[in-house]
Amino acid sequence: MRLRMDRDALAAAVAAVGPGMPHRPPVPTLGGILIRAADGSVSMSGFDYEVSACATATGTVAESGAVLVSGRLLTEITKTLPLHPVELFDDGSALHIECEQARFSLPLMPVEDYPDLPAAAAARGSVDRADFAAAVAQVAVAAGRDDTLPMLTGMTVEFHPDFLRLVATDRFRIAVRELDWVAEQSGSTLLAPARALVDTTKVLTGDRVEISTGTAQSVLGLRTVHDHHTIRLLDLPYAPYQRYLTVRHPARARLRTAAVVEAVRRVALLSQGTRILLSFTDSGVRLAAGDVAQGRAEHVLPCEYSGDPVTVAFNPRYLLDGLTTVRTPAVDIALDGPRRGAAIRPADDESTPNRQWYFVMPVRLPE
Repeated sequence: MRLRMDRDALAAAVAAVGPGMPHRPPVPTLGGILIRAADGSVSMSGFDYEVSACATATGTVAESGAVLVSGRLLTEITKTLPLHPVELFDDGSALHIECEQARFSLPLMPVEDYPDLPAAAAARGSVDRADFAAAVAQVAVAAGRDDTLPMLTGMTVEFHPDFLRLVATDRFRIAVRELDWVAEQSGSTLLAPARALVDTTKVLTGDRVEISTGTAQSVLGLRTVHDHHTIRLLDLPYAPYQRYLTVRHPARARLRTAAVVEAVRRVALLSQGTRILLSFTDSGVRLAAGDVAQGRAEHVLPCEYSGDPVTVAFNPRYLLDGLTTVRTPAVDIALDGPRRGAAIRPADDESTPNRQWYFVMPVRLPE
């Protein structure tokens, strides 16, 4: 194999594949990137049986062929190359990379040991790439991190005729986000690993993403103009959440998003990671954490509040996760006493239907 590529094109293709490589692959070949070159096209592929990625780019191909090299090393090398055309060629035992005065060689691994990538499946529809990536990031904050409960580490993707709905929960909070899409098939639900979905959407390129599902809905496919990614799905069913979308909260506070995020971060310094108290009245909200022995912090913010006065405690990280997903200048916190879950929502115009929810359970206060 021998080819010549623009440095930026090479770096972009490797960057689309490299982040998905396992840090400790069970066998060395699964930590590799497969490079194929033929007819002026170059593809980079990675696959560890859970997540796959394939990115294509143009190049001047002098000799067709395929090589398998360390994905981690290739990713690091391409980041440091000077802004000049790159020559790649192999001699049967190593891949040589030359860019101006820089020279690298990477040992080859056997291509025949590399697994085949999952086959492409029929498309279910397409969605704006930037909107999809933002929605995945907003919802993923509520996904569980305990791998012994794999169902809670996932993100539900629901295919509705007019919108996609993404849902994640770790039992202590629930994040829900809806976004428009162009549907070709609808009416089903799948459960994808949240961490893999976040990592994949970060490296997608192009304006739109085509979404597909494999045979028996075992694989989620995401395709753009130059990239194709697959993610192995988790088993359903998922935790029920629908009733939270219709819960009525008798009290509501509207605050400036940036101000309340800064205040929570400031007060949480003395919370010891356990709880932060929010006391809502008509005159504003008082945030407090800590005690006399360990130190105490307070901060008072103005807010528009309707309802009876209430004091409720939250885990500071869970509260901050919900507030930082809000992209509007103001945020609404809907409350129903100190022992029921609160809903955090963007304070949109009243004529705009709400499409984002974050429900967080309170920390029980001593009697």
